[in-house]
Amino acid sequence: MNIIKRELKANLKSFLIWLIPLSLIMYIVTWEFQSFAGNSEIIDAMESFEFLFQALGASITDITTPEGYISLVSLYIFLPLTIYSGLLGSNIISKEEKDKTAEYLFTLPVKRTQVIKSKLIVSVIYSLLINVLLLTVICLSYLRFDRSDQYFNFIINLSIGAFLTQIIFLGLGMILSAMLKQYKKSGSLTIAALMGTYLISVLITMVDGKLDFIKFLIPFQYFPANAMLLGEFNIFYIILSIAIFATTSTFTFIFYKKRDLYL
Repeated sequence: MNIIKRELKANLKSFLIWLIPLSLIMYIVTWEFQSFAGNSEIIDAMESFEFLFQALGASITDITTPEGYISLVSLYIFLPLTIYSGLLGSNIISKEEKDKTAEYLFTLPVKRTQVIKSKLIVSVIYSLLINVLLLTVICLSYLRFDRSDQYFNFIINLSIGAFLTQIIFLGLGMILSAMLKQYKKSGSLTIAALMGTYLISVLITMVDGKLDFIKFLIPFQYFPANAMLLGEFNIFYIILSIAIFATTSTFTFIFYKKRDLYL
């Protein structure tokens, strides 16, 4: 418990550095939505961009409603949240080596598995917190506009889909940090994998079904905003997301126990 409190305190600053600007950006975006709200003519004007929006996993059919517009800008929700979780997973594992506190920590009467377990718990807590708080800010920011009956369900669905995507990259960041001898590379490799899978996700959508057979390898294809808008969850991708996280977490324990720490 002491390690959990220590990690919560140590990672609070970075959590706030991510949460506050993201919340502010999401609120500012609502002012742009004012020019779309209730304007049916805007849909006709943007039809020529429909292919691009679909490639980004967005829908423009209801862009004049809050839920439709949030679907359109969902990229700016999923990407920051997954980047945060990926970097958190990477940094929280390598933090002791980076801050030169590993020698002190492991002189305490605790096992490495207990340290990793505590770090894993804190990572999940902060990933869930930033998800819930950011989506709450988004939800409240659009309450001053007319909404459909599916608005709140959509926000909840989007939050669930984003969190399941977050834990995939959280696990990836943790296992890379535990595996690599040069811990400094884990963060950059995590972001490279994240951005690479996102670009492939865009490509899959653009080629109109020709690459659907590799969707299971691309987390950004698991819970697209247009599916969340309709309340459509693929149970296979839910199970796969949890399985990936469980697997990477398990191997993080295994690799970290064998790791030579650089003090």
